[in-house]
Amino acid sequence: MNQRVRAALNSIISIVLALLLAFLVIGILLVWQNYNPAETFLALFQGAFIGKSNLSASIVLAIPLVLGGLGIALSFRCGIFNIGGEGQLYLGAFAATWLGVNLTGLPFWLHIPVCLLGSALFGGLWALIPGYLKIRRGYNEVITSVLLNYVGVYFVNYTLASFFKAEGALNHQSPKIQESAMLSKLMTGSELNTSLFLTLAIVALFYFIFYKTDVGFKLRAVGANGEAARTSGVNTRKYLLIAIITSGALAGMAGSVQILGYQHVMVQNFSPNTGYDIISVALMGNLHPIGVLLAGFLLGALRSGASVMQIMIGVPVTILYIIQGIVILSVLGFSYAKIDFIGLFIGRSGQPKKEAV
Repeated sequence: MNQRVRAALNSIISIVLALLLAFLVIGILLVWQNYNPAETFLALFQGAFIGKSNLSASIVLAIPLVLGGLGIALSFRCGIFNIGGEGQLYLGAFAATWLGVNLTGLPFWLHIPVCLLGSALFGGLWALIPGYLKIRRGYNEVITSVLLNYVGVYFVNYTLASFFKAEGALNHQSPKIQESAMLSKLMTGSELNTSLFLTLAIVALFYFIFYKTDVGFKLRAVGANGEAARTSGVNTRKYLLIAIITSGALAGMAGSVQILGYQHVMVQNFSPNTGYDIISVALMGNLHPIGVLLAGFLLGALRSGASVMQIMIGVPVTILYIIQGIVILSVLGFSYAKIDFIGLFIGRSGQPKKEAV
């Protein structure tokens, strides 16, 4: 059997088994809390997939997870660990909101790209700080990027409570962005917008560059063995910087599509923990663009289904975080165990046994 096909089948089997195990554990938890697991899972499934509005809500919630997850996957594959997605996401959203509010008179075909590029620029520059400290000073990028999360989030919250607060607003929120900065809706009665096409295009571009170009090969080489790549003439510092800046740029765009797509104003703590959830998405997707796309949709579906689950069954929405955590741990556990299920099924070597002479 072709090794790629075998690896793909093993991956699919491991994900299916991981989900079955996760929902078994969740079912036991629900029984313990006096909820009917069958009714709860049915409500969760209906809220995630059944009906145009529910399915579109799952996709809308998945889009920032996929964009940010791609950035984290890139930095991790290159061997630099960007844990600062939360701060980068907030600063990217702030930049997009600021440009969306204050740039007037622009046509939509210019205003929207300017807002997206601004968010990517802010997110990338914020990621450059731990990247520079890592590459030039040897500081641990995990610690610095985590600490910068607090700086970024609280800075944005401060602006929304002071000079960027909407006039007359009771809550700490920005003014509404211009209509020319709003992404177009794809269907009536739904928040699904053109950021879906942007996300799919970035996934395809990520795959092409990372696996089909010389730049992608060097990025993977630096992540696989930085010393060997340096010995071969690759400028490892350059590619580490490219990886973490791009990672921050995608995290920034993950924040901007939420503002430009459906929120249209920025409020304090508008997207809590999304910058950390993208790390889970990247790891669940095995740091591969297609895997990140599927993992992001899975988490988006869980979030969408949880609200319907709460309405129909009365299960507290906080159980969503327990469900999400169990699913993530189960998928990661099976993924990194690297069990050869195909080999177990057809034989230890995967080849027919030789008959005794």
